[in-house]
Amino acid sequence: MRNPRATLICTLITLGLAGCGDKTTGTASDTATGTSSGDTTASVPTTTDADTSASSTSTATPTTSTTIPTTDITATSDDPATTSGTTGEDTTGECIDLPPQETTTESSSTTNGGGPCQDPPDQPQDAACSDLSGCGCASGKCFLVPILGGLCSECLDDDDCPGGCTAPNPIAGVGATCNLGEPGAGCNSDATCRNTCAATCGLVLGVQGIIDVSTCGQCETNADCLSAKRPNCSPDYDVAGFGGQLSCKPDHSVPNNVGCSLTDDGMGEPLGNHACQSGKCGEASVMGQLKLGICGECNANADCRNGQVCSDPMVDLNGGTLIGSVCV
Repeated sequence: MRNPRATLICTLITLGLAGCGDKTTGTASDTATGTSSGDTTASVPTTTDADTSASSTSTATPTTSTTIPTTDITATSDDPATTSGTTGEDTTGECIDLPPQETTTESSSTTNGGGPCQDPPDQPQDAACSDLSGCGCASGKCFLVPILGGLCSECLDDDDCPGGCTAPNPIAGVGATCNLGEPGAGCNSDATCRNTCAATCGLVLGVQGIIDVSTCGQCETNADCLSAKRPNCSPDYDVAGFGGQLSCKPDHSVPNNVGCSLTDDGMGEPLGNHACQSGKCGEASVMGQLKLGICGECNANADCRNGQVCSDPMVDLNGGTLIGSVCV
């Protein structure tokens, strides 16, 4: 049975953005089924531009910190290639959680201009809201996601929290929540990330002009991975939680059906090809808007034998899984 909220999301986005049907060429369907051996991500809600400031933006990272499956990046003496801090160097040091920063700026706030509130008063966390002022939320904060609506939330950006602000997960109907800057937590800047082994705020997924999902991880780009043993900044997506995190990984270490980087290597190929065990990082499309890299068997029909053709990589929103390409 289809997830009713995912069905609603597709219906609404069909009206404002793109179709949700299967793609016959080039990109993949967001309604395929299958299993995945890795972490995942999906959906294309948007955040508002109204809540930006000089030090933070309202496009904070969706996904609650309690649901995000983070990569195990704790350094041990048995793993000399583990990345620590933001250097990306091999180390045997331990990861340290730093204390939250003291708040130095005023919390973000909005106003409805003194007019009547569009929402019922004193609504709890995760309740639906539509007035940007937050007048209908007990917290005073309504995190609006254009097209999909808003959710009463703990925060609108990092300035509202001791750590960072994990933006709403519209798939699960969960409002934005505060975090302490742990690995995989939502962030607007490196200053939010308080674990020495996940001290970099990196863009995990995004749709230009609509939403950016950044979280605390080991890297933002390959340049942050200084270890020759782990040179690839690769995403671990969380579809159900609408997030994930980036970590430095060895060449040819990422199995099929797990995320990979679509960043161009300068020669027209994805950087993720180097991280995938198969050497093939394919592009999956969610509703024609969100592009995710997934390791698979092939990137084109020429990669297959005996007249087989290469299927499109896909993201299953209902199952919360990634499905890499296969020769069929």
